[in-house]
Amino acid sequence: MNTLHLLIADDHPIFLKGLREVLESVENWTIVAQAGNGPDALRALQNQSVDVAVLDLDMPGLSGLEVADRILAEKPDLPIILLTMHKDQAHFFRALEIGILGYVLKENAVIDVVQAIRKVVEGQAYISPDMSVFLLRRTVKTVQRKPPDALAQLTPAERQILELVAEFKSSKEMADQLSISERTVNNHRMNIVRKLGLAGKNSLLRFAMEHAGGLRGG
Repeated sequence: MNTLHLLIADDHPIFLKGLREVLESVENWTIVAQAGNGPDALRALQNQSVDVAVLDLDMPGLSGLEVADRILAEKPDLPIILLTMHKDQAHFFRALEIGILGYVLKENAVIDVVQAIRKVVEGQAYISPDMSVFLLRRTVKTVQRKPPDALAQLTPAERQILELVAEFKSSKEMADQLSISERTVNNHRMNIVRKLGLAGKNSLLRFAMEHAGGLRGG
């Protein structure tokens, strides 16, 4: 297995030290850069070869969202995980819009961050389980809009896939749950994206989350 090169950034030295110890305990993972503020994190990402970046949301100079927004404009395929203390819907959807793949609550970071890195390096989204529950409850409670007309174009199988996307299921997890192949799941996902006219790295997940209430009620 090739070595995975990581950048970690957080303005709390004790947390940063603990995070480094956790990540470097994983075989073939190495921290190639760490930063205590946003500008230093951005410079490191611009100047070094990094496979995954783990960024704190609340950093001086530039926030984790601002760092991610700037570096993804230069390196759009870089997997980024955002660490946050906040269960906040606005920050989460902004992260999706930017193209951040991982969203990890700091209260669960030691448990979640290793799994998050393994997911995002494969191009999959990862959301801390507690954050997933919060978002699903908020979305079902607050979504008042009717499902867009475009949803009427979806087959029952495609709507089922969209519901599972809103639950942060991977293609493999969907395939196992529905007793179909991953290829079939991915075909459904591509058809949904095409029919809904979606574009962008996290556009399908964002759409599914924003319309989760309508999907379950429809």
